[in-house]
Amino acid sequence: MLYLIGIGLNKKDFPIGAVALCEKCDVYIDRYTTFVDEEKMSYITGLLGKRPVELGRAQMEEELPELLEEAKGKDVALLIGGDPLVATTHKIIFIEAKKAGVKVEVRHASSILSAIIGESGLDFYRFGAICTVSRWTTNYTPTSFYETIKRNIDSNLHSIVLLDYDPVRNSSLETKEAIRIMEAAESKYGNGIITDYSTVFIMHKIALDDQQKLLTTIGEAKRLTFPSGPTAMVIPANLSDIEKETIESMY
Repeated sequence: MLYLIGIGLNKKDFPIGAVALCEKCDVYIDRYTTFVDEEKMSYITGLLGKRPVELGRAQMEEELPELLEEAKGKDVALLIGGDPLVATTHKIIFIEAKKAGVKVEVRHASSILSAIIGESGLDFYRFGAICTVSRWTTNYTPTSFYETIKRNIDSNLHSIVLLDYDPVRNSSLETKEAIRIMEAAESKYGNGIITDYSTVFIMHKIALDDQQKLLTTIGEAKRLTFPSGPTAMVIPANLSDIEKETIESMY
């Protein structure tokens, strides 16, 4: 059996029901696609009485068949930051496990997406498609995020903008770099949705003990520096009256 276990966001989000489950399993943890800091690793190790085996990119992708083969003969638990099956990587693991004849059970937990929406003060049903600002390289400069934001704004919907995750730094793309990429996309399309005066919510380490959230402008945000950790943005559409009142009480 393969158990995909969400471990939530805050270190104490680890589901109590998973503790007994992990006692009978070989326990692994995804340290490639999701943010899990050393403090949370230590907390989980203390709960389980053993440190989960950390999986990097090679183990999560290239060596997946070995993990699934192990799950055919014994119980295996894969701990995943946030909620399982939100990230494409974990959907692929689920699909490949089913193809290999491995039984899979999913244990859900809190998600960064619901936390961002809740902490923003915006109404959840007014969010459009989610997009990601990826790190640009010499031969890779994707701008699909801009097109997504534009479609959302045209439909008067808010946009969650995730920042590319860097497993080496165990952190998101720096806010300044993300905004530089967004401004470059604005120069390409010229629709006027990313300007110094555009409103933006900055969500840094949301649901963690040292979270920071700001309601500011693009012009101000690109002058800010944040510690390492997961960061996301929200580009809002027009606000409803209740959203305005909620935001006034939260910021």
